[in-house]
Amino acid sequence: MSNKSEYQIEREKKTAINKKAMASLTTEQLEVIKKLKEDLGSALSMLAETNDLYLSDIQKLDDGYHKLCNNFNLDHSYR
Repeated sequence: MSNKSEYQIEREKKTAINKKAMASLTTEQLEVIKKLKEDLGSALSMLAETNDLYLSDIQKLDDGYHKLCNNFNLDHSYR
């Protein structure tokens, strides 16, 4: 019998599913996701440190948003 908790077992299942899904992405899709994660992290860090956001951060987020929409056939509306 396993010493893993129900949570650990469920988390490992989700991790395996996510790993398989990530492996099936195109190179461009993966690059878009990684860049958007980086830009979101940078913007959130700026907000946490200064309670302000640079216009360049907003532009990066907007660009990443549209690249995400383009690569995953999503609607470009903001809502």
